[in-house]
Amino acid sequence: MPNNYFRFKQLRFFQDRCSFKVGTDGVLLGAYADITGATKILDIGTGSGIIALMLARRSDAEIVAIEPDNESFEQACSNFRISSWGSRIKAENVDLAKL
Repeated sequence: MPNNYFRFKQLRFFQDRCSFKVGTDGVLLGAYADITGATKILDIGTGSGIIALMLARRSDAEIVAIEPDNESFEQACSNFRISSWGSRIKAENVDLAKL
């Protein structure tokens, strides 16, 4: 039976309530995105929060992570709270299509 969490380097977070599980594309984006000099980052469709957490670990930027799905949003909020970088991540439960 698979774990309900994902562990990668200094990150351990849960994904059991998320619609989409962590995949290679998210891990690669979080690892290779050029955020040199970034002071603010927007993560659209944060899901479990993996990209926001990886970018927070790699920078000092303030991050806004938005997620329309309620369960995924709650999971991301929980993951941000248990991380070392959660104080710099603000989560919003919004759908861009409805703005």
